[in-house]
Amino acid sequence: MNDFQFENLMKAVESCFKQNYCAMYYEDLYRKFSPEITENELSTAVNTMAKRGKIKADGSLLRLVVK
Repeated sequence: MNDFQFENLMKAVESCFKQNYCAMYYEDLYRKFSPEITENELSTAVNTMAKRGKIKADGSLLRLVVK
């Protein structure tokens, strides 16, 4: 996956959160993107978004940070 595709994946993840009231479980998020996106690619995108402050973990629930 190149940088452009990776940035688009993160935008798609953010959109998915917005459609689900800004909170989702990782397993549900993975189901939405598989089999087109591997678990490793999705995990990397979610971790990158967390490092950028766009997602935070609340127990096993992931929440989109809306600013």
